[in-house]
Amino acid sequence: MSRKRKQPGARKAAPKDARPEAGPALSWWRNLGRGPKWLAATMTPLILAVAIPGIAPWAVDRTRDLFGEQKLTASGEDYPSLIAGAYWTTDAIVTEPMSTFTYKAVVDRDGAQMGTSGHKVTLISNRAGQIAIEKVTAVVESRRPPLAGTAFIADPQGSADVAQFDFQLDSFIGGEIPALVRDESGDPTKPMTPYLANGKIRYVEEGKPEHLMIRASTTKCYCQWRVHIEYSYRGSRTQIIVPPPSAKPFATTAWSSHQIEYNMHTDNNGTAARHDCGAQPSICRTKPGPGR
Repeated sequence: MSRKRKQPGARKAAPKDARPEAGPALSWWRNLGRGPKWLAATMTPLILAVAIPGIAPWAVDRTRDLFGEQKLTASGEDYPSLIAGAYWTTDAIVTEPMSTFTYKAVVDRDGAQMGTSGHKVTLISNRAGQIAIEKVTAVVESRRPPLAGTAFIADPQGSADVAQFDFQLDSFIGGEIPALVRDESGDPTKPMTPYLANGKIRYVEEGKPEHLMIRASTTKCYCQWRVHIEYSYRGSRTQIIVPPPSAKPFATTAWSSHQIEYNMHTDNNGTAARHDCGAQPSICRTKPGPGR
């Protein structure tokens, strides 16, 4: 019986499902897919950012979203120079003698501006795309009788900085108070309109802090309040509160009678004259108006 001889150079046929051996890059990608989901979700946007030109901003934003970084951060501070002159009061009784430092003594004892107060909110974007401001309102958390301890009064010697909008704290009691914009002509007799009602969208862009200059006014109370800002980014809508609930709120107090008044008379060599309003009530200021 004769045996069949193998043909020289014959090779076994490769199985139908055989594939070329994966290179290092392809193997790495497959291993990433088999790894923990959080790792794949985190690394995929970064890999796409390198592989596809122009997708980097989206990929970085996606990674920030995955790590829970806030899209918009905000901070708030008092900004008294939005009001011409200095009109402050506190519930405390200040006993310091007449000096140029009396103003600080009143402010540092939980003082608040009388009638109208100035504030600044700074918004910082943490995303590459534009963040649109949708709504700005104020919410009054506390309404108490006006502060009535010690007042400091210095009538204006120049003009005030320009505010972008106003909050009328005595309106919409129990609800959100809309931000109002003064007429472009500057005529104070013309009615104010709601902020953003003109259809112009306001954006916050990364690397460009946005400053909101705010005036708040009251004739009735010592009001403690916060700014509520609604914004949208890539279809999602979020609210941020300034100052945050963990911090001290903004404050504005109405004019009223006081026990002590320090008044910066122009003829008093730059020091504040101290008046006992209980003994001489007629000499003390109880409402805004020209100085003596």
